[in-house]
Amino acid sequence: MAVAPAAIDPTLPVSRIARGLTADEFEQQFGEPLVDVLNINSKSWHDGVDLVREYARIEQEVTAAVAAERGHEAEVRRVVFPKLKTTPGAPPEAGHYDDVTLTDIKETHQNLLFAGRVQACDGTVQTHDTLALTVYQIGVCLVSYCGNAGSWSTRLFRKDLREEHADPVGELTQLLERRHHRAGLNQPDRRDGLSELAQRAVMSFAEARVLAEKAESPWRMGHGSPAPYQLLAGAGNPDVMIESVKVLRRLIADHRRFVFVSSESGDRDLLTLGQALRPLEYLIVSTLDERIREFVEQTRFSSRVTVNAEWDGDGIAHSPEKWVLRFQDEVASQVLVGVYRASWLAPPQVFYCHRDHFPVAARIALADSVLLPDRGFPMLIDLVDRACKSVYGGGSLKEMADAAYARAGAGVRYGSERQNRPEK
Repeated sequence: MAVAPAAIDPTLPVSRIARGLTADEFEQQFGEPLVDVLNINSKSWHDGVDLVREYARIEQEVTAAVAAERGHEAEVRRVVFPKLKTTPGAPPEAGHYDDVTLTDIKETHQNLLFAGRVQACDGTVQTHDTLALTVYQIGVCLVSYCGNAGSWSTRLFRKDLREEHADPVGELTQLLERRHHRAGLNQPDRRDGLSELAQRAVMSFAEARVLAEKAESPWRMGHGSPAPYQLLAGAGNPDVMIESVKVLRRLIADHRRFVFVSSESGDRDLLTLGQALRPLEYLIVSTLDERIREFVEQTRFSSRVTVNAEWDGDGIAHSPEKWVLRFQDEVASQVLVGVYRASWLAPPQVFYCHRDHFPVAARIALADSVLLPDRGFPMLIDLVDRACKSVYGGGSLKEMADAAYARAGAGVRYGSERQNRPEK
């Protein structure tokens, strides 16, 4: 099966991260010449908005696509599904499962989901970004259908400007150099290791730790992958990676009763297979170690380890790369990767679970997703996402920061956007 690619480094030249698209390939995929699309006077462009014409064109394109999909789906079910078990490197559990019934869904609702025996965790990050100070507010919530099971938050303060400088000229030079490599205000930038660490890595670590240590239900549900890349890379910090692997081992290898569902999966191969599924069907396709192998092989750490890095007494403390490889071989290899479909209206969803409990994990994902037939996505994850944003999202951080600036007599915040106010 295809391996999930590593995250692209935005600092690399385009020629090193993407092959050029030819005009012939563009025309083959979109059905019209590239030169016409680039020419605003061509037939590809229209004056104004002709909704009647656009509706007709969209309906024609959708009808043709649906007809093609139906033929494609039939071939996938007939040819590809049976081969999943015999694909080289496929796990013993690989295959097509169509044995989930409405009785199974009802029992899962009554005995697990609505009984509060499944808890879901999700987090959110809110950023207040100015030239003088960047504040990262990270919040994590844990909920079940029986109520909120807890919430946790922290704030990180990144100070570029300080009051005392032994060498003002040198400090200013260093400040300008650092900011040259940062994105603009309120703009995400994967090049900025501190921002990546403060936002994605800390939040993902908190989610994993809450599921492993704070959740009390037999089953735990998460959003995305159980081993996200930002934790395995540690945002470039080996200490973060090692501490993350310790937590992930407790959740994956020790607890084992979990299911994670991706809302925006990059695994197009799995989603393509999933389009051929019927409601309440699922596939087991591969294991997580296969999906992360290329990323793990490319992961390197330059800074030294300062935390306890003993793995069950084995002395690999001075080789953080071995931690990632060992996690891949011993822990990620126990995680099955599959895809399910909850209803005809919904797209397929990629999910992850431990191989020892995959039939129950698939039923939990399906039973929770049928509650949202148009999305086919677990409603419990939506619930915890909204709970987290209601507590830690919105404008709460901005309002507190504005009040603090006002009390400090700062007037207009340095580098922040002015609020739109009518002129007097």
